[in-house]
Amino acid sequence: MRARLTGPLGNLMKRHLQLRRSLGYELRTAELALDRFDAYAADSFPDSQTVTRPMITGYLQTISDLHPITRHRQLSVLRQFCRFLFQLDPENYIPEGRLLPAAKSDFQPHIYTVNEVVQLMDAAQSLPPAGSLRPHTYSTLIGLLWASGLRGGELVRLNLEDVDLKKGVLHIRQTKNFKSRLVPLTDSARVALSAYRDVRARLGMAQDPQSPFFINERKHRCARRTVIGTFRMLTRQLGLTSAYGREPRLHDLRHTWATRCLAEIYEKGQDPNAALPVLATYLGHVNIACTTIYLHPATELLVQAGARFQDHVTATANGGRNE
Repeated sequence: MRARLTGPLGNLMKRHLQLRRSLGYELRTAELALDRFDAYAADSFPDSQTVTRPMITGYLQTISDLHPITRHRQLSVLRQFCRFLFQLDPENYIPEGRLLPAAKSDFQPHIYTVNEVVQLMDAAQSLPPAGSLRPHTYSTLIGLLWASGLRGGELVRLNLEDVDLKKGVLHIRQTKNFKSRLVPLTDSARVALSAYRDVRARLGMAQDPQSPFFINERKHRCARRTVIGTFRMLTRQLGLTSAYGREPRLHDLRHTWATRCLAEIYEKGQDPNAALPVLATYLGHVNIACTTIYLHPATELLVQAGARFQDHVTATANGGRNE
């Protein structure tokens, strides 16, 4: 869906978005939220050139059916826009954060097991049409997400030139927050990507460096929305559900990868405080706080962490007595 921003506040919204994008923000979701508010303003306040409290409260009532977290995010977008308007005209109203009741997210991602990922890759290999690139594309996509923890959007934006199989490195370009980074590949991922590239070439796909690495049956770049839809079809086909009764998501593979890394940090006896900044850089996060959202320790890991803490307390106590 594309934002139109053709209502009474549309031009001001475009200026606001242009300014924020010049600072490095993508704002695709924010643009859609502003477009929805602009459409509401066009219907209910067609002549308005300022934002008033009745406009904001009236709009919030129209989205009362949305999840509380989503409503808070939309209000946050509107608050940013209204701050921009206030600089142009102090008559503009800046909505208070307390306009909506506090909302807490109870969402928990699905942490995939090795067996579930193998089942998904096997199911992907059976996708029609037989003999096409599609089964190889989805099987390789799922395996790479499991092995790398990349975002789905980062994968579909990869070009041939971004996949360096000699050095075993992916070049992730201008992704979220306009940050680029290099991501090392595991040996198994390197072999799988090499095999996919060979099948891709054998089926006559474009080989110039700027060609998309992952290609659909129409020889175009895979669309993220289509990848998500196909993945959901595979999880339903296998009857996979999370421990919380929700459908597993493609993005949960990123949560799974980060959680596995946390487990390895403890298993190897490493200091989590020292390892987390490295993990954040690998994931393309601007700070560690973003990374902690992706860490979901299992019971076994919590037991491990507790044992390490107990060892530390015991060692400290013994050291104190020896003094």
